[in-house]
Amino acid sequence: MKVSHNWLKNLVEITSTPEDLSEKLSIGGFEVESLEDCSENVNGVVLGKVLSVLKHEGSDKLSICQVDIGTSKNLQIICGARNIKPNIFVYVATVGAKLSAVNLTIKRSEIRGVMSEGMICSLQELGLEGSSEGIEIIDEDLALKHELGTPGSNLLLLNDFIYDLAITANRPDGMSVIGIAREISALLESTLNYPEINHKYGIHLLKGIQHCPEAITSDCIYTISCIDGVNGEKLSPKWLKDRIEKSGIKSINLLVDLTNYILLEQGQPLHAFDKHKLSNLIGKEVSPEDFSVRKANDNESLVCLDGKKYDLNGNITVITCCDKPVAIAGVIGGLETSVTGTTSSIYIEGAVFNPSIIRKSSKEVGIRTESSSRYEKGISYKNTIVAVTRAINLLEEYFSINLPIINTSNLINDEDSFIKLRRNRIHKILGPLIINDHFEKRNLSDIEIVDKLTLIGCTLINKEYGWDVVVIPNRSQDLTREIDLIEEIGRLIGYDRFDLNLPNPIKPGKLSSEQLALRKLKNGFIENGFNEVLSYSLVPEDKETLIKISNPLLLETSCLRDNIWKGHLEIVNRNIKAGQTSCFIFEIGNIFHKNPEIIQEEVLNGAIFGNKRFGKWVNSGKDNDLNYYQARGKLKEALSCLNIKIDDKPTDSIDYLHPGRTSKLIIEGKDAGYFGEIHPKLILEKKSLKQVYLFCINVTNLLGASTRKNKWIPIFKQYPIVPKMERDINFVFSKKFLISEITSQIRKTGKNLLEDVYLIDVFEDTKLGNDHISYTFRLSYRDKDKTLLDSDITSIHSNIITKVENCFNTKLRN
Repeated sequence: MKVSHNWLKNLVEITSTPEDLSEKLSIGGFEVESLEDCSENVNGVVLGKVLSVLKHEGSDKLSICQVDIGTSKNLQIICGARNIKPNIFVYVATVGAKLSAVNLTIKRSEIRGVMSEGMICSLQELGLEGSSEGIEIIDEDLALKHELGTPGSNLLLLNDFIYDLAITANRPDGMSVIGIAREISALLESTLNYPEINHKYGIHLLKGIQHCPEAITSDCIYTISCIDGVNGEKLSPKWLKDRIEKSGIKSINLLVDLTNYILLEQGQPLHAFDKHKLSNLIGKEVSPEDFSVRKANDNESLVCLDGKKYDLNGNITVITCCDKPVAIAGVIGGLETSVTGTTSSIYIEGAVFNPSIIRKSSKEVGIRTESSSRYEKGISYKNTIVAVTRAINLLEEYFSINLPIINTSNLINDEDSFIKLRRNRIHKILGPLIINDHFEKRNLSDIEIVDKLTLIGCTLINKEYGWDVVVIPNRSQDLTREIDLIEEIGRLIGYDRFDLNLPNPIKPGKLSSEQLALRKLKNGFIENGFNEVLSYSLVPEDKETLIKISNPLLLETSCLRDNIWKGHLEIVNRNIKAGQTSCFIFEIGNIFHKNPEIIQEEVLNGAIFGNKRFGKWVNSGKDNDLNYYQARGKLKEALSCLNIKIDDKPTDSIDYLHPGRTSKLIIEGKDAGYFGEIHPKLILEKKSLKQVYLFCINVTNLLGASTRKNKWIPIFKQYPIVPKMERDINFVFSKKFLISEITSQIRKTGKNLLEDVYLIDVFEDTKLGNDHISYTFRLSYRDKDKTLLDSDITSIHSNIITKVENCFNTKLRN
């Protein structure tokens, strides 16, 4: 938001310099991104009068001019402009002046044998216009009001500063000059002078008009007013043109400029339609009842003020006249009904729309305007009729118009809503003030509280507990709760003036066991060569099952992701294209499902590509990618820090993973995730450039298992003082049985003395059959109280063999 210092001075008493005011505004919450001195480009340029013009003997195009700039000696200046002549007033750049627009410093110089002591300037050379036909000839009436030698900035109204403010989304009042002036008044505790508004126009309630209920909600309004007797050819007065152009809006004509002026002054967007063009469009005399607000149809289009044709759809809200689109609501008007030089009657539209539908329309058509930026932040519908009235007041000053009627979709509810503000709550939240260097403290007085809130336009009604506060409409968007008012009091007084208010006693915080486990998990991956990555949780809509967000910024970020592996595959592919020979990554993030409620699931996701080695000499520089078991071992090493058991169960149900090299990961008997090699078809389709291993584990299952008491808190057992006995058993099993199933059965059967069981050998041979395989297990027996004899384990060992033979339809091999 750009605003002129001189414009602000008309509304509020400013006692500080622009630099000091910038500092105060920034500290107060309206950050001043830049402060522009308008006179900087015309320093050294003064008012002069051309006394005589003689032809230069050495050139057909140059003239020798004698120019009076109010000094004792006239200046001799060589000028090449065609429109130079005697007895005109001009802008003269004196020696030493810097014209940054043309990158020129004025010096005394000799031009074809004749000395020149300055330069007569055009507005283009002063940086005020894009192009000029010749030098600027100053209006005589204006020039005679000033003495020769007066700085050009005085005549050009450039003795001004422009503040460029960054307005946050919670302060829509900062999008108006009056709102900024009120903020300055509160910061400087100075007088605020509102522009006078004459509320003399009739208000008529429009009945029976259908407005889109999504666009015109209970706290919105739509007004339309017919004004005859205007002239589209009339240009804006200099003061008006100066104010809007310094705010970054180009002057067009008085009618359009006035709507833009109200937008800047009041923060209320207005739009003017040409009445005659509307009538031609609908084929009859237009009336206020012909206007409505609705969603656009998919087969409609509209040529807008920027000259572009926009294809409309159901996400765009339009203003219609007899159901024909004439504007995109709150964003931009249509070209066909726009105000031009032939305009003699207009309809002025003033409205407040639902901010969300303006954001949708703006993003759908891909443009953001001064109007849409204000609607998106949210403005109060209670100011709309005031702003329209102000616009008509200004039109009356320049045109002979009849008193119009303001037609409105609903009448303003004047009933005040109160915010309860408790005195003791203010003191508790803000604490005491430090009143001098000796650190004497006291609570805020009632007078201080009332004064500060009154400065921002609030009305306070005394109550026993404190006050009931009424907030002005412009601040009703951000001042809705008691804590908001307390924050304003602290902000205006200055947070640095309050005493420290720390909790007593201060209790130290600590991480929970789940947080510690999560930190340990991340460190485990990093220590094993993985890099942690962070990918976007917003993705494009590529399937119907994705959860759509209601108001996306872009189509590419319109849905919540239901997986992370696609993003990780893209990261791996980028690394491969960059020449990397390995890429180990992991991420802990959320994925989202709808079943039928929205479910948010936190997962550990990652990808493994290549083989990390310190030197290529180990394998003679050849690629030596990890096989399935080596890659699974990398994951096991990274997870070993949590001291949990994870079982693998082969699966072919995951369509993007290799059907023969994929397993489900089982934690405490529950399906917790997967690990597998990327499906070959994705490599053929170039979605994966190399063989990549992907894994995904549910974080809740992972942390739940690792933080159980028997896992999280180490339990130390006495070191055994008796030897163990070991026995090996060998069976031929069907390949359909899992190692984990076999070992689990062995443990169950021999649980009294069986200490451990593990696989020591795997053997395959055609003699065993294609569907069978030989496993050899080593069983360890131990009794904590005595040394075991063969007779002690014979029964248990026999039971184990029998149980395995019966459960898995096999026989013990000799």
